[in-house]
Amino acid sequence: MIDNEIYTLRRATIDDASACALILDDWIEKTAEMPRLFDKHKLTEMIRNAIPLREVWVIGQPINGYISYNPESSQISALYVDKKDEVMKKILLDQIKSDHKYLQLWGHEFNNSAHKFYKREGFKFKNRKEHGSDGIPELQFERIEK
Repeated sequence: MIDNEIYTLRRATIDDASACALILDDWIEKTAEMPRLFDKHKLTEMIRNAIPLREVWVIGQPINGYISYNPESSQISALYVDKKDEVMKKILLDQIKSDHKYLQLWGHEFNNSAHKFYKREGFKFKNRKEHGSDGIPELQFERIEK
């Protein structure tokens, strides 16, 4: 546990779903390239359903960000923070990296700042698909710890 409340890290519970959904919803709202596929209520429901099935961590009191890891696919499916705070993103990602030697993720092709972050964290470009689940081109990155 990290002392500073802003950087307090803990495992998410179902009760955290709405705070996580607000962070994601705000990111969608501020990102012109992102289509609005789901409202806040649907995002909350989706995250609430995912929490028991995935390894989900939140950071901050109140919550300032979250990461969602799917152990079945070794895939990070979400990493969002409510501020452009590389430290928060790194703490969240390091939590997942500490327990898993292989990780993969898909990121929106337009999100160059995320690509730079993942490359600094040891991920390498692997693949591209023209249409992700939201219709936007995505890039796949993977990290293999030896």
